[in-house]
Amino acid sequence: MRTVMGEGCWPGKAQGVVVWWSPVADGMADDRALEILAFRDGVVRAAAGLETWCDRQETLAERLVFQGYKEVLLEDAWSRRACALIDTEGFSAGTAAVKAAGQVAGIMSRSDDLRERAGRLESAARWLAGRLDRATGPELPPDAILAAADLSPLELLDLQRPALIAGPEPSVRSDGVLVWGVPGLGPDWHGRRVTIDGPAVMLDLPDSRRTGYPWALLPCSIEASPGEDAPMLYEEARKAVCDAAKRMQRDGLVKLTSGNISCRVPGTGFFAITPSGMDYDTLLPGDVCILDTSGKVINGHRRPSTETPMHRACYERRPDVGGIVHTHSIYASAFACLGKEMPIISTELAMLVGGTIKCAPYAKSGTEEFARAAVDTLGSESLAVLFQNHGVMAVGRTLKEAYSVAVGLEEAAMIYHIARQLGDPIMIPAEERDRMFREYRQSYGQPRPGQSREPGSRAAGS
Repeated sequence: MRTVMGEGCWPGKAQGVVVWWSPVADGMADDRALEILAFRDGVVRAAAGLETWCDRQETLAERLVFQGYKEVLLEDAWSRRACALIDTEGFSAGTAAVKAAGQVAGIMSRSDDLRERAGRLESAARWLAGRLDRATGPELPPDAILAAADLSPLELLDLQRPALIAGPEPSVRSDGVLVWGVPGLGPDWHGRRVTIDGPAVMLDLPDSRRTGYPWALLPCSIEASPGEDAPMLYEEARKAVCDAAKRMQRDGLVKLTSGNISCRVPGTGFFAITPSGMDYDTLLPGDVCILDTSGKVINGHRRPSTETPMHRACYERRPDVGGIVHTHSIYASAFACLGKEMPIISTELAMLVGGTIKCAPYAKSGTEEFARAAVDTLGSESLAVLFQNHGVMAVGRTLKEAYSVAVGLEEAAMIYHIARQLGDPIMIPAEERDRMFREYRQSYGQPRPGQSREPGSRAAGS
């Protein structure tokens, strides 16, 4: 038995098994027409429920909160996009709701006036997805205790079971049993039996873990014995970020404490990122911070990188990106000071990134403006972007791929600089670099699990 204390609670007692709460990531529809009807019916029912909740609130401010959620639920662009995703991609209603909200909110958030509305839309979509998933999925166990990084005001008012959250005190009040600010709370708690007594949360040893719910994330298999230190959460992702950061300094891509690195935490909505202002020589995996996509620290005792808004925005906009490397490498940064696109001069860079590398307009680093400029310039397919008068960002399906892009970009910038001293460099034609990029992505190196390839086949390169 191990006891942790939350920062506060809605008083009450409960016992049960933890279910980590998250909408289904990629649910698919068996009947697309019925799924569209389910989505539309869910929106109507949810909006009607919000109207009822508005009438129950005691203050005008509280009523305005829920009126705002009702308005975004009736957002026509979001509804049409969700139905289109169901029809063309075959997503389930809940999955389409979340994906469509992310796409529409990404556009809305470019406007300062609509950024708050965009946040409400994504929050309302996640809440609706949870409702739709519960309506079609198997029943939760009767003693389920929900756990999440945070719960929106909508989810809190909809709360029918005891719950735990890592986030701060909620802005609304419900009648359920809830403990907030729970230290160490994460997906690895799924399946643990706990006892809640006010702000105290007592965890049993893991001899009775249960899994198998489609919206729940799998638990880790490690548990501290009484008297021992608790295991480090998300250790694999933390170690990957730490190792890449140290290598980044050894390879000369950064000096002192500049630059930053992050990667997604598989099976969660979180990402791991380097802390702010720490020497890479002394960096340990435990110094790496775990954040959710809103930028909130979920686990960690350090302050995260000041470039967190850029990483968060990139993960939100680009679901294909699994790792990000931001460097101040000398030659690539010098090219960025020109404020121009970087052409593809080497076969190595062509294989890594394919198309021309654009340069984002100047913005103050660490700001939301800088983050928007970064992801807008990167677009939906590019794997690297220059920052005017600042540096470089490289992305990839994995952190390893992103790091390779960062190294290849610096090498190509150096080659370009030397070539310019000798004459006019010859650029690789667009169709040739596209071919090289496709072949490199498909056949270079050893096959990934499930990928078949004839022995000896490979892309250009070594």
